[in-house]
Amino acid sequence: MRKYLTATIACAIVLSAGLAGAAELTVSQKKRQFKPNILNAKLGDTVVFMNDDRYPHNLSSKTPGFEFNVRKQMPGDKFAMKLDKRGRFQIDCVIHPRMKMTVNVE
Repeated sequence: MRKYLTATIACAIVLSAGLAGAAELTVSQKKRQFKPNILNAKLGDTVVFMNDDRYPHNLSSKTPGFEFNVRKQMPGDKFAMKLDKRGRFQIDCVIHPRMKMTVNVE
């Protein structure tokens, strides 16, 4: 529960009360990759990151206006974030630097 609270406080895109027609989109982390590695979403959608890997991951974005750091996400854990800002940002895994994905929010 602590990591969810920390991520909520640290993440500018985790907050809003939800918009009509919002969808829940799932991103899998497996074999040290994000699947999909490019995600097109709409304002108000929720993205759920599932750690389907056997390794821990650490989701982070340093894109201005979209900064956050989830900290360690253990195998089997999930992290949800509501997209409340339009734009494009990159998410990296701090533990596995080649793990990268792009999120486009319309």
